[in-house]
Amino acid sequence: MQAVEDDVIKDASMDSTDLPEESKEASRPAVRGGGGWLGRPIQFLRDVRLEMKKVTWPSRSEVVSTTVVVMIAVVFFAAYLWGVDNVLELFFHQVEQALKF
Repeated sequence: MQAVEDDVIKDASMDSTDLPEESKEASRPAVRGGGGWLGRPIQFLRDVRLEMKKVTWPSRSEVVSTTVVVMIAVVFFAAYLWGVDNVLELFFHQVEQALKF
C-alpha cells in the first residue's frame, strides 16, 4: 500500500522518521475540536514547544565567557568615548577662546 504526501512516497515499511520534516508535519493529526478559534493558539504553542526543543542552548561556561567579553568591550568603548569626548571638549574650548579675543 502506498500513499502520496507532498510529493513523498511512503510505503508500509517506512516510519515517520524516514520522512522529510515537512511530511511529518502534514502527517500529524489535527487538533481536536476542528481547530476553530481555540485550536490555532494551541497549535501555535505546540509548534513553539517543538521549535524550542530544536534549539542548541549554550552551556553555563559559554554564557559566562561571552558575558565577560561583552563587559570588557563595554568598559573599553566607554573609556574610549569618554577620552574622545574630553579631547573634543578641550579642542572646542580652545577654539571658543580664540574666537573671543
